[in-house]
Amino acid sequence: MIILETERLTLRPLTLADAETAFHGWTGDPEVAEYVSWLPHRSIDDAIKWLSEIEWKTDSKGNIIQSDCYIWGFVLKETGELFGSGGLIWEEDWQLFQVGYNIMKSHWNRGYATEAMKEILAFAAAHLGIKKVAGGHAKENHASAKVLEKLGFVYDRDDITPHVDGVLFFDSKEYYLEL
Repeated sequence: MIILETERLTLRPLTLADAETAFHGWTGDPEVAEYVSWLPHRSIDDAIKWLSEIEWKTDSKGNIIQSDCYIWGFVLKETGELFGSGGLIWEEDWQLFQVGYNIMKSHWNRGYATEAMKEILAFAAAHLGIKKVAGGHAKENHASAKVLEKLGFVYDRDDITPHVDGVLFFDSKEYYLEL
């Protein structure tokens, strides 16, 4: 398992055992999903399906097998509480990995997303050979804009981002970061 550490957080791959916590904490919360391209999970089964899709893959020696996503669970060192997730997801249209993060509402505005993503980006550059990443946020999502700015992302353009349902869309801002 690829476990990363920050001052306040342990970042670890998520497992199927995390389905209930993820669903009740952030993946099933419509307010958390308000400004993202995925739709809130409607059941624990949705969370289980998502967790099986993002499962880390390693070879028999424990080496990371190249993937189209690298997602970690965010755990508070102080309490051991799993409260969010984030990482990198391959965007075919851009031919780049894009950062993403989601945190329980009770943990918003504490700097956790910035702290976690800083460590994840350092890992991506050092161990995955990733040299450039994309990031984006809904124009109304000022908290996510602050995270990207604190991480050093540079604004590139305004865009329109579709939800996975292909019906809903939102105005977004797109950024890039050279690692």
